[in-house]
Amino acid sequence: MTVEVLNHMMTYVIEGWVLLSTAYLGVGFALSLSSKVRRGLKQRAAAQADAVASAERVAEVKAVAAKYGKAKSKAAPQEVTVPDAPQ
Repeated sequence: MTVEVLNHMMTYVIEGWVLLSTAYLGVGFALSLSSKVRRGLKQRAAAQADAVASAERVAEVKAVAAKYGKAKSKAAPQEVTVPDAPQ
């Protein structure tokens, strides 16, 4: 083999190494980015679940308050008498 042929082969070897390295870095970047996106989606889903649970608690409290208010209004009304003031 001549130096020119070795030189030509080494060019292909170096180009292949550069392509493989670039591909490796690209895949690593894509995996890193996808894991960050996945974590963000999980956090958003957890926040929405907390909001839904909070809204359900508020609705339950309102329902109990309304039920208690109706029960209280159905109870016998208490009359308040004011004594006459002495003159």
